[in-house]
Amino acid sequence: MKPYLKTASLAALMLGCAPLAYAGADTPYQSDAELAMVEDKPQSGQLTAGDYDDILNPELFKQYVNKMLQGQLKTKDLPWVDANNRINIRVEDNQGKAFPLADVSLKDSAGEKVLPLRTAADGMTYLYPHYDDLETGHILSVSSDSFDEVQTTLTPELIETGGDLTIALATQRTPIDKLDLLLTIDATGSMGDEMKYLQVELDAIVSRVEASNPGVDIRHSLVVYRDKGDDYVVRDFPFTDDIQTFKKTLGAQKATGGGDMPEAMHTAMTAGLKMKWREDALKVNLLVADAPPHDRHIAETWEAGSISRRRGIHIVSLSGSGVDKTAEFIMRGMSQLTQGRYLFLTDDSGIGNGHAEPTVDCYIVTRLDGLVTRVLNSLITGEREEPEPEDIIRSVGNYQSGVCAVEAQTSENQ
Repeated sequence: MKPYLKTASLAALMLGCAPLAYAGADTPYQSDAELAMVEDKPQSGQLTAGDYDDILNPELFKQYVNKMLQGQLKTKDLPWVDANNRINIRVEDNQGKAFPLADVSLKDSAGEKVLPLRTAADGMTYLYPHYDDLETGHILSVSSDSFDEVQTTLTPELIETGGDLTIALATQRTPIDKLDLLLTIDATGSMGDEMKYLQVELDAIVSRVEASNPGVDIRHSLVVYRDKGDDYVVRDFPFTDDIQTFKKTLGAQKATGGGDMPEAMHTAMTAGLKMKWREDALKVNLLVADAPPHDRHIAETWEAGSISRRRGIHIVSLSGSGVDKTAEFIMRGMSQLTQGRYLFLTDDSGIGNGHAEPTVDCYIVTRLDGLVTRVLNSLITGEREEPEPEDIIRSVGNYQSGVCAVEAQTSENQ
């Protein structure tokens, strides 16, 4: 399939309006009325995006971290997860199927809980020996309302080398039937070129996820944020199961303010943690941003990501145009830590300002609405959902269902 036209007039063409020309081109802009048609009535299915899953590429993530911390980001004290010797924990039911939303606790030798975790829909959760300060004698406990506690002691060999650990339960799994979905959106001026498109895209995504999962009780909430000195720093709206009310709230938001690159991401992430999440629901925070927090608030932002991990909240990050390397680093790290995914808008749509090329080894580009729907469906079902061949606009590197086969490519994208 041919790539999308990379022209400023694409939005007008798709909306059935007269095309707009670039500023400075021979052809002038159209009338204010025609421009308003493009600005005020965008349609879904236009933005394009790719995604990257650091959980599936742990060795490449370590290479990425080393490159960033020794290069462009070497002057910053940035938190990150050492994925070396990762312990991959899979909880299964009595049929050998993935057991979702099981409480997995790391306890010390005295039986005191030091780290609470929760399995995703695929039955997986992860321990990072260096990051989590694992020690010989640490106990792994799995519990749920539907079965008695099961314990296993982490061996020195597993802590030293990492590997797979399967815990089989003598009970049947219960599929996920509830989803709490929070949208956390940077609403500063730099997002203005895409905000209206993002609103209709997210509107469509919400409807598609509900249609794809008719047996799942879905609630939505919203956090929008700017920065200190703007009209507001954070606005939050509680979870609701009224999709029309939620869409109206989402559509009423405007992008303005800011003024410098960093924004109040730390305050927004903390506000999200204060939402009334249901403990028996799959919890997802879709973070849409193009700027990092201020350097002095990076630690607070990361702590919000760490708390999200402990509470079983998946952070799915979506970066907008012009995202800088610090924002990419933090967003990717929080998504990896919480078993989410890193998504990024691309130039293939021709909408908005130029989009930064992501520092990843392989990806495929599809329409944003389809991508986010697939990611959310995958988090609900526990089975990775890939696009149909006809939905792929272009590909970069050797992409194989989210895994990058680096031996067949160079590292030019890094």
